[in-house]
Amino acid sequence: MTKNYLKNKPYFLLIVILFFSTGLSTALAGDFHAPPRDFRFGNHIDTHQETKLKLDKAGNPVSLSGFFYVIFTDDPPDIGSGLPIARHPQNDECVENNNDCVAAWLIEGVPAEAKFLYHDGVNGDDHPVWLLNRVDIPQPGSFTHFHWITRSSTDPGASSVPEACDVKNASQLVPADVFCPGWLLEIRATKSFAFQHGNDLVPVRAGIDNASHLNIVTNYAEVEGITSTRPPSE
Repeated sequence: MTKNYLKNKPYFLLIVILFFSTGLSTALAGDFHAPPRDFRFGNHIDTHQETKLKLDKAGNPVSLSGFFYVIFTDDPPDIGSGLPIARHPQNDECVENNNDCVAAWLIEGVPAEAKFLYHDGVNGDDHPVWLLNRVDIPQPGSFTHFHWITRSSTDPGASSVPEACDVKNASQLVPADVFCPGWLLEIRATKSFAFQHGNDLVPVRAGIDNASHLNIVTNYAEVEGITSTRPPSE
């Protein structure tokens, strides 16, 4: 997994250069999810992501590269940071109001699998939290966000998605002793803003972003019905 990420790192850096040199910042009218950034996870994340899937010669998924979008709100700036407030688009906002959808992050992804733990907590409804092994996190890199795929994804492995993982929204996920296939994402902000998500308002600065979408753990307190991701000998 790490080998594939390093192999495609120059390509990702080229995307970063092109992003800033061309001034690309909004979803073009009528082009949301148009080729080549036509990959779909098959769930709610598709309302605010556009990514290109790369396959190897055997047709296996190797990497994702593309964008996460936001819509800037009319709310006053965040008091703490002074930054303008933005949120992820919902439903068909990037289709119907393309010019409002701003590409706020560049994302790079590698195939991964994880076990779902929980969705809501002391911060309210948030990004679902997933359990995976440290050795499965590519290095070097800053991969902090896992997102699952469903059977309606355009991922080549979509047909084998377990039933427990085949749901559209995080609120429909149920803890189970099942590995959900998906993608582990590294996120780089292209601009500075305060990201509104759940009950949080997270200041985001241009560059590597390890805070706004962090949703993985590599250890956990005992959760009934969930077993370790590590072999019994460890």
